[in-house]
Amino acid sequence: MKDGPNFKEEFINLYNYSKRQISHKRQLVRYIFIFGSNTLLGILIYFSIYLFKTYPDKVPFYLFFLIIVALSAFLGGLYSALLTTGIISLEAYFLFRVFYKTDLDLTLYIQLAFFISGAVFISYLINLIKQTNEATKLKQQEETYARTLIQLHDEYEIALKNIKARDQFLSIVSHELKTPLTIMLLKLHDMLNSIQNVSLANFSIQQLMNVLKNSEQQIKWLSLMINDLLDVSLITTGRMKLQLENTDLVSVTEQVRQSFSEMLKKEKYKIKIYAKSSVVGVWDKARIKQVITNLVSNAIKYGESKPIEIKIFVMGSQGKFIIKDEGMGIPPKEQEVIFDLFKRASGSKEYKKGLGVGLFITSEIVKVHGGKIKVSSVPKKGTSFTIELPLNKTKSNL
Repeated sequence: MKDGPNFKEEFINLYNYSKRQISHKRQLVRYIFIFGSNTLLGILIYFSIYLFKTYPDKVPFYLFFLIIVALSAFLGGLYSALLTTGIISLEAYFLFRVFYKTDLDLTLYIQLAFFISGAVFISYLINLIKQTNEATKLKQQEETYARTLIQLHDEYEIALKNIKARDQFLSIVSHELKTPLTIMLLKLHDMLNSIQNVSLANFSIQQLMNVLKNSEQQIKWLSLMINDLLDVSLITTGRMKLQLENTDLVSVTEQVRQSFSEMLKKEKYKIKIYAKSSVVGVWDKARIKQVITNLVSNAIKYGESKPIEIKIFVMGSQGKFIIKDEGMGIPPKEQEVIFDLFKRASGSKEYKKGLGVGLFITSEIVKVHGGKIKVSSVPKKGTSFTIELPLNKTKSNL
């Protein structure tokens, strides 16, 4: 809705418009206006006829009266114009009649007949034009409100989905944060219990070291999750800033591989990096490292201990980074939403638990650098992520 119209204001306008159309007060005011204005008009016509009663040719007066009827039709509608025609005809008949000689009575009737027929025709024509214009305006207004309602409905559906996704996200967060805390508390409780209730002779330093190492791992995991949540907050509020500098994509990737060395040994992974030369661009080094870390972490998580390949090269004015694993893959439907906030691949029971915001953060970091990210995957055969980053992007472009 960010770039759309003010839906709340449009909805209020639609409500007020509908209310006005069925308002009895509005109809009453309209009838009072028609009859009141015609009454005043009749009085003015009476005096105008009376003042010019001695003028021999009455045709100019009827033409003038036709103009009055036309104005009445334009301002008050067909019924108002017919009422005006009737008032003028009656007043003209009774007031002009006394000033005609007996042999000219037929002339008066003929003039009145022409006046009435002309007035009715003009009134009908003006009313028809007004109805056409009103119908056009109403149709345009109806289309505007219809589009607004459709957009409101679409936004409402999106809001419902986002609320549902948020609830799922909060459920995952609460579970993921609670689990390591619970494990740490239980281990520490057991250790304290051993120290307090068991002889120090039986106290195991190795056991204490194991508890502390486990706690350290859990704290690191909690720290990573909290950092991810902070990144999501920065991205969604538009407060993520880049610290641009010359950054070698190949060097950063090597650093990431080194940081995963222990995990690679444990999970029996091999990561091969193919790069003929350095690929240097003006990027935020820490954020680019975060992107590569997320993609490598995903490849390890879902790669089923099979080889992982990374290719880095320059194509035109773009630096390209491709990481490919041979793991479980991602179903086609999941590929469409995998970069969305609060969405994560869930097509297989084998998928590991997590917050599911890593790829969203990765995608947004790439976008804020002016780049693109895409995924290609075949279930049970592996997944490939491709990143394209402009080499010469400057801070002024961001």
